Amino acid sequence: MTTVKLPLGHVYLNRKWFAGFLCLQAVLIVGILLIPIKLLQVIGVGVGAGIFLSLLVLYPWIIVPAIIATTALDISGKIVETTALGIPFTGFHLTLVLMILGLVVNTFIRRRTDFPPFELAGPLFMLLGVMALSLTYTPNQAEATIGFMRTVVLTLFLYLTIVMLETRAAMTAVVVSMALVLIAGSVLGVMQIITERFYLPASFVIAVGANAPRATGTFHNPNTFGTFLMVGVVFLFGLLVNYRTRWWKTALALIPLGFGFTGLVVTFSRANWLAAMVGIVVALAFARKLRYFFAVLAVAFLGILATKEFVPFAEHIFLRFVSIFTIFEQFGSLGRESSSARIYFVFAAFKMFLDHPLLGAGWRAFPIIFDDYKPVDFPFWVPTKESHTLFANILAELGLVGMVASVWIVWRTLKHGLRALERMRDPYLRALITSLLSVFIAFQVSLSLTADFSNNFLWMFTGMLFAVARLESHANDS
Repeated sequence: MTTVKLPLGHVYLNRKWFAGFLCLQAVLIVGILLIPIKLLQVIGVGVGAGIFLSLLVLYPWIIVPAIIATTALDISGKIVETTALGIPFTGFHLTLVLMILGLVVNTFIRRRTDFPPFELAGPLFMLLGVMALSLTYTPNQAEATIGFMRTVVLTLFLYLTIVMLETRAAMTAVVVSMALVLIAGSVLGVMQIITERFYLPASFVIAVGANAPRATGTFHNPNTFGTFLMVGVVFLFGLLVNYRTRWWKTALALIPLGFGFTGLVVTFSRANWLAAMVGIVVALAFARKLRYFFAVLAVAFLGILATKEFVPFAEHIFLRFVSIFTIFEQFGSLGRESSSARIYFVFAAFKMFLDHPLLGAGWRAFPIIFDDYKPVDFPFWVPTKESHTLFANILAELGLVGMVASVWIVWRTLKHGLRALERMRDPYLRALITSLLSVFIAFQVSLSLTADFSNNFLWMFTGMLFAVARLESHANDS
């Protein structure tokens, strides 16, 4: 083929491709002038979708920003209001389908035969097994069946995350996407507080003993919104303190962190405040910078005290934060119903376990049988019957077998992550895995107070931890 040398650098251009490019520009100009704008938009969307799908099968990880964004939309990102299963079809479901299709086609194109081992197969299949068995005796069979199917899909999601995130570019896509979505979610949460448009009605706020409204962002629950922000804050903070980079990149990382901290405050989610603190301590411990934690606490404390002078509800933020440490001292007192109820739920779960020690009362049985087990002094004005402690929930609903499987998942994940950390030499990957370990540990704190078992970020970031460890192994082998 004939080529022509361009004057700038050693760049060569094929004449036929260049002529084709000029013809394409001419066609676009004619189209803009003659084709109706709506039809042109349809054509543009079609072409864009075709290009995206073509790139998706070549590089499946480009779906990462969409996965994170649609997860942050939660059920507010509905595409179909209701389905035959009684649940909405959301943007996350669509991106998950695209992720699966992209990986399947990519596997055939590459003729791929090498797949990562599924380190959590044993404990997860054990957990799924006892869940499936419990469907035969649970008093809440319909909801339990949907919950079981959701857990199966999330297990697949976890493994496909390991398969998909096999390059440094894919990891960076997670970091950048998380930072951008964290800013957007935090801004929305703060705007909800400023405009006084909240998720929880005033009657419910008063009933559960809260003293101020709570932002929820695009989520259906302020605690779920808080979990999302907690993950973003701990994840980015862990990277910041464990990875040395150029000053402008550090400055850019501080922007979403600042937004994330602000958004986390207005959720009033004490569970995720505490989880974030634990995650930050773990990240600083990995970085051997634990002394800076006291500086972080001092700045935060001074910020809260200063804010109290200018924001009417800021004092409630301070009181709610202090209530984390006064729960046992003020157990059962007015204004501590929400905290006290969590302990009552644990007592009830333990009684359920004693009656069903091996296999539990059945998945999703807790809210159905709670009235038979709740303590006599349980505050009757608290409307919820859901346990806020995942491990108590599993003990009650899946018994000793389910509890062993859950502890096995946590132990194996931490063991694998710590072993990978010991052998890592790449500073970026090392910072990533320390950050992911911090997130995983913080999640255990959050789950102990929210029971958000089906949180997409829990499963995705756990899979990412194994993916980073695998990426480091490949780098060492090469």
